[in-house]
Amino acid sequence: MVGTTLREIREHVETLSSDDGAYYVVCGRSGVRPAPVAGERFETRHDAVAAARATEQYRAALRRYDPDLPYYDPIVCEGIPGSVAEESTEADAPAPGEGRSSAAADGDAVDVRLPAELVSFCHDVVGAVFETLSADGHEAVERAVVDTYLAAAEAATDRHALCLVLLDSMARELDRHLSEAEGVEVLSRAAKRLAPAETDEGDPVEASLAFLRSRSMVSTYDVTVPDVEPDDGTGENRVGDDRDDGSTWIVTLGGYALERTDGWFPTLPIGVDLLRRAMASPVSVVRARRLAGGGWRLVVTDDQRHPSGLIGVPSEGRG
Repeated sequence: MVGTTLREIREHVETLSSDDGAYYVVCGRSGVRPAPVAGERFETRHDAVAAARATEQYRAALRRYDPDLPYYDPIVCEGIPGSVAEESTEADAPAPGEGRSSAAADGDAVDVRLPAELVSFCHDVVGAVFETLSADGHEAVERAVVDTYLAAAEAATDRHALCLVLLDSMARELDRHLSEAEGVEVLSRAAKRLAPAETDEGDPVEASLAFLRSRSMVSTYDVTVPDVEPDDGTGENRVGDDRDDGSTWIVTLGGYALERTDGWFPTLPIGVDLLRRAMASPVSVVRARRLAGGGWRLVVTDDQRHPSGLIGVPSEGRG
């Protein structure tokens, strides 16, 4: 299974790595340090070269499912550990839309490929979750994800959106086959396989949404922290059940890449990025509501005793 392949490649890279090594691997064209070498350093140039080859193998395994996965040109560099100049990872920004083809001249076809940063982000998440499913013995879930994806990809009309089809298939099958606690555990472990987040970014929900926007997962967002959740027309001011007094964020999203209309809102990319950040309390997505003018309103809270809603939540009708 693909998860086993990805996990074995990452484990190989980890055996080569050294905490204070002088060498690191980076894409020679973009400066990105992709999985599985993001954040890793190597004692010798030979080890770093081997890790660069492993990076190509890792991405080739994912490219079997989506030929649009961007190609990197991994090269070995030498630098002082921790220096600012060499600490660029995929979490650092190309600007939103970078890699998106611009409109062609009049009369020419327009390339509608997804932004390169969105495709890479989807596969970073998918790869980390596949690795975790394999490591945790969830082969049946991994198989279900692949089967659902292959069926959905067969029917897909947009061949350039397969990364989103794969991410959506993964969210659906994780929700179907894992308990809430199992799902949170899988995402928590997967988040540790991603490039670490900055530690001084201020509000973690705001920082997460800014990152997701830089990856083109959302086009626009707004975050408020009210004392009480506003009445949404139901006649109630409510956040969720099982309250334990904490913080609540009202999040409005525009242009969410995993738009769904079947009464379920996939939160997987949001959930895994929130788990990537050092938060004082476990966070949950407790509500998702489609807005009449377009977009979504989510309620995110850390007042639940057990985190939930990080893979997907039932969605409410137009508000």
